[in-house]
Amino acid sequence: MDIRPAALRGERTLEPEELLEIAYDVGRDYHRWRPRLAEPDGEGSWLPLYRADVLGVWALGWDCLPPGAAYLDHERMRGAVYVARGALTHERARLGNAPHTDEVGAGNGFCFDETFYHRMRPVGEAGPTVTVHVFALTAPEAAAGDDRACPALWLGLP
Repeated sequence: MDIRPAALRGERTLEPEELLEIAYDVGRDYHRWRPRLAEPDGEGSWLPLYRADVLGVWALGWDCLPPGAAYLDHERMRGAVYVARGALTHERARLGNAPHTDEVGAGNGFCFDETFYHRMRPVGEAGPTVTVHVFALTAPEAAAGDDRACPALWLGLP
């Protein structure tokens, strides 16, 4: 018998605010998973923390990643980002307008739905940046393993 909540079993799609709660909970537990970022397979890039059904949680160390320059399309996916250390410049594209830019510092985050189109990059003056990313696939074919339905997975994330 699976005692996880229905949303974690893929029986319903989590709302962006629920994903943000998960990101905050994981991010606040930074001391517990931080040493894994320094292991040979996790140094300065991404670390899978949890993945089951339609939900995935990753930690990203931005110092050794290529500079974020491209916009990400989150079609068929909802998510949240929590900054555990450092800071991100978060830029959201807006049709017909200049992008909306925010700096998101440690202890803060944001969530998004399937219509979100954005890019992120670390703020160099803030020191090393580590973030937690939570994604929930919303399309049935994505849950069945069709990676083409999940653009963020094209970035090499598990």
